[in-house]
Amino acid sequence: MPTITERELVLEFLDGWQVVQYDRQANSKTGEPASFYRRIIEQGGVTHVRGVDIICRLPGLPERLEFIEIKDDRKRTMKAGPRHAELFTTVLQKTAGTLAGLVLAERLGEESLRPHACLSQNPTIEVILLLVEPAPVPVQAVSGENNLRRLAERQGKTTLEQRLNAKLEEWGLRFALYNLSNRPAPDWQVRDLSQP
Repeated sequence: MPTITERELVLEFLDGWQVVQYDRQANSKTGEPASFYRRIIEQGGVTHVRGVDIICRLPGLPERLEFIEIKDDRKRTMKAGPRHAELFTTVLQKTAGTLAGLVLAERLGEESLRPHACLSQNPTIEVILLLVEPAPVPVQAVSGENNLRRLAERQGKTTLEQRLNAKLEEWGLRFALYNLSNRPAPDWQVRDLSQP
């Protein structure tokens, strides 16, 4: 079973999935080199190009890819409005940058991305934002002001999901927004290492 540890989260995928950390730094402890994106694109002098955290190639035909971007906001203190606008831009930038990187990887025959660099075969691509947010304030402790803030956060998240669905659909891609309690149970699981 392929497993990826990203921040305080462990993602476990079904057997047969080909999973790669696309945005991986070199690890001096294990000797693992940086990912293609980090080595060739970022360190190659290309600026303002970003990549998603994980790319999955699902088994079977026709080709299917998942781009997974993880945002763990449990330690953030920013308000919801600006964050959701920032996430919209971030997901689009990282999706576009990843698509460009996969085109380059396919042209170069990059071995580490061979199963994933298949854009010439016109794969189905789903972009997933795994957004881990702080635990909600208990209902008993919620004041009128906190109720308004929670409503604004919920509306902001709905708007974010609608905007990303619409924009990525224009690009011929699917979109899904998940959190720790709303994720694709039959496909992959997330374990939170910060929880006992």
